Amino acid sequence: MHKSSRDIAALLLSVSIIVMAAGPASAQSVSSAATTAVGADGLGDIIVTAGKREERLRDVPAAITAVSADTIESLGIRDFRDYASLVPGLSQRDLGAPGQGTIILRGLNTSAQQTTNTTAFYLDEAPFSASGFLSVAALLTPSPDLGDVERVEVLKGPQGTLYGATSLGGLIKVVSRAPDASAVSGSALGELSATDGGDVGYLVRGSVNVPILADKLAVRASGGYRRTGGFMDNVGTGRDNVNESEIYGGRLAIRATPTEDLTIDLVGFVQNIRSTGTTLQDNLPDTLRPRYGRYSYSTFDDLQSKIDYRLVSGSVDYDFGPVSWLTTASYSTIDTKLNSDATTIYVPLVAGLVPAGTAGLGSFSPNTDKVTVESRLTSERLGRFEFIAGLFYTDEKSVYPVTILLVNPTTGALIPPPFNTLVRTGTLSDYSEIAGFGNISFYLSDRLDVTGGLRVARNRDRSTTGAPVDGIPASVFFRPRAAVEFRSSDTATTYLATLRWRPTDQISTYLRAASGYRPGGPQTNPAPPPGAQTSIDPDTLWNYEAGLKGSFLDGTLSIDASVFHIDWSDIQLPSLFGGIVLQGNGGKAKVDGFEAAVGIRPSERLRFSATLGYTNARLTDVPAGVTASIGARAGDKLPLTPAFTTSIIGDYEAPLSGDMTLTMGGTLRFQSDMPSNYPGDALNPSLKLPSFETVDLRAGLAFGRFTLQVRGENLFNRLGFTSASTSRLFARQNVPTQAAVIRPRTVVLALGAAF
Repeated sequence: MHKSSRDIAALLLSVSIIVMAAGPASAQSVSSAATTAVGADGLGDIIVTAGKREERLRDVPAAITAVSADTIESLGIRDFRDYASLVPGLSQRDLGAPGQGTIILRGLNTSAQQTTNTTAFYLDEAPFSASGFLSVAALLTPSPDLGDVERVEVLKGPQGTLYGATSLGGLIKVVSRAPDASAVSGSALGELSATDGGDVGYLVRGSVNVPILADKLAVRASGGYRRTGGFMDNVGTGRDNVNESEIYGGRLAIRATPTEDLTIDLVGFVQNIRSTGTTLQDNLPDTLRPRYGRYSYSTFDDLQSKIDYRLVSGSVDYDFGPVSWLTTASYSTIDTKLNSDATTIYVPLVAGLVPAGTAGLGSFSPNTDKVTVESRLTSERLGRFEFIAGLFYTDEKSVYPVTILLVNPTTGALIPPPFNTLVRTGTLSDYSEIAGFGNISFYLSDRLDVTGGLRVARNRDRSTTGAPVDGIPASVFFRPRAAVEFRSSDTATTYLATLRWRPTDQISTYLRAASGYRPGGPQTNPAPPPGAQTSIDPDTLWNYEAGLKGSFLDGTLSIDASVFHIDWSDIQLPSLFGGIVLQGNGGKAKVDGFEAAVGIRPSERLRFSATLGYTNARLTDVPAGVTASIGARAGDKLPLTPAFTTSIIGDYEAPLSGDMTLTMGGTLRFQSDMPSNYPGDALNPSLKLPSFETVDLRAGLAFGRFTLQVRGENLFNRLGFTSASTSRLFARQNVPTQAAVIRPRTVVLALGAAF
């Protein structure tokens, strides 16, 4: 560890010991981070909106995990992986840098060749991720700043009737704090962190809420800057702790309520992610044994990547009494530049044509402009009925440029022509979706009701492959590539049926059957061999689920549990047609599992929560072409889904003198082993990624408007792998197996203020 990091770590640990040794006196609640909702005040008190209406979490007939603002603050949750490890069934194909990777919910992912997500992502009412078949959104995991949010809602299982495309596995929705026209308020937070063997990081963020017209108009602004200290060493450049990142941006929201029935919201959101290096450790081929040592890899340059998000949205909500009408329009952009070292994979293919020692600079960068409009009516209960009905439209224009440039590794300059550009080509996609949807509920009694839902969507995709990149004509392996246009369209229908019984006000049970889909698209090979698909169909699934939610013993105990079975059909998988690997619809899979969360509150000062998830995701029917392409066979586990995940959170609050309160807590996270890929893949054979657990401890003081906290994260310094891949192009190619690692032990000192 660098001397500065050692000194800071020692200081932070000393403060932690002093704080935890303080004695108890009188109390004020500053955190409520131990219930079945992963950190709220009680299962029945949590209001969620992912069902497109405000409902108590207990009453929603679906599996939902809500991560509250208190939990986000108390546990120091900063990005996707921090809360994913608390949500049963949620994981990621980690690509080694913030914002990069594929979201996996209930095991629904296929392979490293997957191009689109199976989980949708929303920021409030606005879609925050791309849906089109050729958008290549699977390279990105949205991770907006969580400094000024009410909660993160994770819906498990398909949300096809209300959210449509790409919500096969479920939905993640970040719910922001809204402007409040009744009072001025604000907050500020500063953090300093030290990582074992790595560099120092820090965070500053703040928010302010200002009424402009009392009870009529308010503005809320928030922003922050976070630098994560690196801990990976690049032996190729000789630089230590290279994998640093900077994440910064802000949100501006305006809310006007001209009358008590009319609400108008305008929101602007900006986020920039700048990453250097990677958390992908180089291992010996087809093993998890380090090639250069722990937390080390080799590339010719400390490569940088960027991801920029921009989002503006406006909504008008009018309450007619028994029915409200909400219309939301949004425009968002995703602008990326994801660089990688392509030397060991691609340069050997052109040995003899290029100077010895030539390096390959790869760039695989999905970009999307997205316009979305949704208008819906939501009723209160009207006698025995209530309903949601609406229209949805989106248009995505995606550009996916791929370049592999051959460069001098010392200067970074292109080698002399003509052999300096190995690949330069772009894929353009114009995807649109128009849909009508509705859910209607019928109350057989006040405690027994049924709901049916339907969504019909028409999807169109016009795509071009071989498009110029930066105005330069496309070429592949030094040969020109002509631009070719493709078109496709499909109609997708999704369904929902639920039966809900609430025997008491504190207990709710449900049965649920729901379907979902992921859009298809054109086959983009200009000369597909005989027998190849000319277009790719949507893949679809049905999810069958039973659940129980309840509070018992006067709120001391709360339980949220569900069991589910999934049938996934026409899975989008690469297949071999006439010796050429192309996209296709490749067979079926089943997923069985259960998810449970338990909260125990022995007293107002002491709280515990625990989650447990089990997922058995496996292929059941695989065409021969898919087996020949990626080695997948019937019975294989779907990659990168641990069978078991669990978390345990405990928090205690003790009053001291005056208005000072001591808080102490800990978090245990565990995931079982999982396969990295399909065992029959000759180029990228599956590895068993070992199980691992992490322990976090925290202690803090709340005094007046201020809070001081010390956290020790991954306290026992466990090495954990979250993904692994060997990127061969041909058999026996000598390339390392790269495995994404979790952050080593990190100590954090945080000081916050609120007014």
